[in-house]
Amino acid sequence: MVIKAWHAGLAALVVLAVLGLVAAPAPSADVAAAPERPVQALQLPAAPPVRPPNTRPNVVLNTPAPNELDRLVALARRGDARANHAAYRALSACVAPEVEKPPSCHGLPASLLQERLRFLGEAVRAGLPAAQIDFFMEGPDALQALDPDALQAWRAQALAGLQGAAAQCEPFAMGLLATLHDAGELAPRDAVQAVAYAVADGLVRHRPPGDELLRDRLAEPIADAELAAARQQGERLAAACR
Repeated sequence: MVIKAWHAGLAALVVLAVLGLVAAPAPSADVAAAPERPVQALQLPAAPPVRPPNTRPNVVLNTPAPNELDRLVALARRGDARANHAAYRALSACVAPEVEKPPSCHGLPASLLQERLRFLGEAVRAGLPAAQIDFFMEGPDALQALDPDALQAWRAQALAGLQGAAAQCEPFAMGLLATLHDAGELAPRDAVQAVAYAVADGLVRHRPPGDELLRDRLAEPIADAELAAARQQGERLAAACR
């Protein structure tokens, strides 16, 4: 039930992130180059975050033919970071609920399907922005969700991963961070960080948000001085992407 709640919440969050700069309370790219999705065991808050269903761009996984999947898995096991992420994405299509499984999924051993999380972990450790986003989107596993310490460790890793993806100019990660900081999901609520990432997201997408829009997307009011400081911080983040 906790994991179900997490994915229901995730559904809402992504919607908010994608629509963040258009209304109120922002996606990525690569299977070989799709948006970055979401290591083993990933974690979720006691009251799961508001995550939208998969509304991310490029969420449709390009599932390879059986021989291609074998090749990806072989490369992943040899340490190829991009192959790790591609194998994770392809195998995720085989375990996604309520989705017709592609031919490449037929007859795969359960051990390989479970190994997809190890592939994701390797891609995250390699610093691939798409994988860092996918780690967050995957959510914590059932055991982590029930263990406060393990859940907190997952939150810290997910937050660090999204920050790493944002530092690599991933606008979808910036939009998620804006929403998460405002909601206080992975860390205590921080309106300044929420505005800074919203500004950076808008500038990277060439849709700079005005002060009124920034105020409207926040759950609580923000002082003028804090808003100004947050805008400057967001402008610096975006400037590093030029």
